[in-house]
Amino acid sequence: MAKVRGGAIQFPPPLKAYCEAEGWDLFRVVPGDPDHLILEPVLPSQSDEAEPDLIDGFCSSLSTDGRLWIPVKLREAVSLLEQDVMVRVENGAIGVYLRKVFDTLGFRP
Repeated sequence: MAKVRGGAIQFPPPLKAYCEAEGWDLFRVVPGDPDHLILEPVLPSQSDEAEPDLIDGFCSSLSTDGRLWIPVKLREAVSLLEQDVMVRVENGAIGVYLRKVFDTLGFRP
């Protein structure tokens, strides 16, 4: 579980540690569907080759205190408000799920 406050997701300490170990500090934020976001890590070799609009438009850096700011347009796309969300590593990325989908995924807070 992670808290969303002030437009940023506060990564739980174990997830922050995992990201640090994997070298994940820059993420491309994309909507997965109306109820979740996908945080795709942009690795150093990828960011050198990335197009400028990819970096400027949809990427966010993980802060040293474990917060990841989500652009307003993407927060609105999934109704990501001041709330708790489920975060999990899946398929080489991080899925961010709104509370209303927990039951459909088989998880309960």
